Amino acid sequence: MKKILDKYKYAMIVIIALIVMIVIIGVSYQNYVKIQNKVIEIEQFQLLSLAETLAKSVENFFTNQQHNLEILSKNRTFVKDYSGFSSDGNQEDLFKNLEDYYNIQSENIELIRLVKIDGTEIYSFPTTDYTNEILTDIQQIELKKLPDVGAIYNDAGKLFLNVYQPIYYKYELTAVLYIKIKVDTVYLNFIAPVKAGEKGYASVKDSDGTLIMHPNSYGIGEDIIEVRMRAYPDFDWSELAALVEKQKNKESGVGIYHSLWFTDNDQLRIKKFSAYAPANIGSDFWIVNISKDYLEVVSFLKNRTYTIVIVNFLLLLVFVTFGLLFYKFTKDKAIIEKERALIIEVKALNEALEYDISKRIKLESELISSKNKFENIFESGSDCIFVVSADRSAQILEVNYKVELSLGYSKEQLLTMSYFDISSRVQMDAYYKLVQDVDIKAGITFEDELHGIDDKVIPVEINARIMNNENQTQIVMISRDITMKRLFDKEMEENKKREALMIYQSRLAAMGEMIGNIAHQWRQPLSGLAMIYNNIIDAYKYDELDEAYLEAQGVRHADLVKFMSSTIDDFRFFFDPKTEKRDFLISSVSDRTLDFLKETIRLNNIEVTVKLENDVLINGLPNQLSQVLFSIIKNAIDAIVQNNTEEKKIFLDISRTDENLTMTILDSGGGVDTNFLPKLFDAYFTTKDEQTGTGLGLYISKVIIEKNFKGNINAANKENGLCITINFPI
Repeated sequence: MKKILDKYKYAMIVIIALIVMIVIIGVSYQNYVKIQNKVIEIEQFQLLSLAETLAKSVENFFTNQQHNLEILSKNRTFVKDYSGFSSDGNQEDLFKNLEDYYNIQSENIELIRLVKIDGTEIYSFPTTDYTNEILTDIQQIELKKLPDVGAIYNDAGKLFLNVYQPIYYKYELTAVLYIKIKVDTVYLNFIAPVKAGEKGYASVKDSDGTLIMHPNSYGIGEDIIEVRMRAYPDFDWSELAALVEKQKNKESGVGIYHSLWFTDNDQLRIKKFSAYAPANIGSDFWIVNISKDYLEVVSFLKNRTYTIVIVNFLLLLVFVTFGLLFYKFTKDKAIIEKERALIIEVKALNEALEYDISKRIKLESELISSKNKFENIFESGSDCIFVVSADRSAQILEVNYKVELSLGYSKEQLLTMSYFDISSRVQMDAYYKLVQDVDIKAGITFEDELHGIDDKVIPVEINARIMNNENQTQIVMISRDITMKRLFDKEMEENKKREALMIYQSRLAAMGEMIGNIAHQWRQPLSGLAMIYNNIIDAYKYDELDEAYLEAQGVRHADLVKFMSSTIDDFRFFFDPKTEKRDFLISSVSDRTLDFLKETIRLNNIEVTVKLENDVLINGLPNQLSQVLFSIIKNAIDAIVQNNTEEKKIFLDISRTDENLTMTILDSGGGVDTNFLPKLFDAYFTTKDEQTGTGLGLYISKVIIEKNFKGNINAANKENGLCITINFPI
């Protein structure tokens, strides 16, 4: 038996070595598959997150443009200019604010234009738009009566689309204000900066699958599947077609399909990742797509697996060699001990090597992921980002693509410049103090003005933080353009002044109503005072004036004067200028308001019913709440008198629910035209003629309830009249 073992011992060692090698390869392959699946899962998640973020950025761009047009259309200067144009048809020296808006948005828009509802141009800057797409989009606006984003169209070989804002004059749709945006502008600002690996890129299709943005201009404006099939008719495009159908259904996700890179001349068919997400553009949507090479993700895993197999094979070869030596020198104990020690050391080295390799694979994967994520975030940000040295030179070390777009300098030019070259407010001494403040406070925010080419000046708000990079202290500055913020703040200030003027006008109108009511209430006591005087004169003439008679007339005189004084006190309460909040009972406001109007109510034979089961204590401004009730009830009286209804009734219901107070005022005045209901609380809107209505009463009531009482006010036709409901927290 021993002889047989000695004879076949080398063959046995080789067989054992082969078995071990097969086991190592099998284990390595299983690990490779597990790691590959995990890496693919992580990559798909990151690509989808990037696609969704990019889609949201494009969506926000158009949402902001629509919002800007809405603000512009309600601007007081624009409304005044359009009213003047509508009156005399002369547009000379009008609509200069449209030119100002274009100058602010010139990086994003091609022109801004105002046209009549039939498409006739009113005003355009800087040029006239000769395309006919406006007529088709106006038809949609007339149907929807809402702002919208028009369809993409071709103009002189370039793709454009328009953002629309309907303009109403005297409650009719009479014009459309729109801006023209080049699709390439959206592409350069948001899509082009996005990279996915060495060859990956971002592209955009519309909801019909038509390609509208792509690094390769071939096929722009055509169906993506038709373009691919025409260019490569021998390829199977069913995988791509299935993905496009999902995208056209407004789905988001990540797919894998076979295609080729347009930059490869050999036309090799490769495997790709495709992450896609919808971006809502007006009433339609676009499909944002990010493509990445599949092999870029998994190839490094194959290389690491091959390396592990080769290393293990070499180690196994060493093991076999030492095994043979072991059998060869069995009689030499010293050599056997050395071989044993060597085998133990090799085993330890193998384990350490396997651990180092696995750790390195993990670290490299995390590093690549973090690097790609950082680059994508850095380049696709909507704010300008500077990395500046913290020493006195303030050398610009790195910038993102947004800086190039904003200032007009190339990245190469900026990296040769100092921050002092582009700053209006920060120079060497100020920068030295700024660095100290950033270091102490771990970050500061300040305002500056940045200079670009052609004397371009951009007001910005900058957030600065310390960053330590390779033993060098740097300052990261994130700069946000606050041009629109300054314009918005100015507009808000104008709105506050306008609102204060409206409140003042409303008070004057209400004062006129109040003076009329005081005149009604004083007419009877004044007649009584005159009668007392005449009675005293007659008593004196006929010797009937004695002490008892004089005292009786004096008591009547005092009562009438007291009544008139009480009326004046009520008037002073209504127009109390104090704005300090205080506690008051809701019944005191309702009773006093009805007292103001009791003579008007009596003269018009109107029945007023008040329902208040439990009185409620409120903290606020009672005179302002009384002004709201006064405007609403006075409008109800006017409606009843104007329509001469058979039932002349006003019903006031005050109730409490949980922590809220509800006040309902219902009249029998016939209600309001349903077309006017949405505009009932608009400033200067009135259903009365110009001599009796200012259009401010209900608008100011809405402002008071929403701003000073944190509530809401609504109107609806109910039964035979108008029902106004007020809700606010107690």
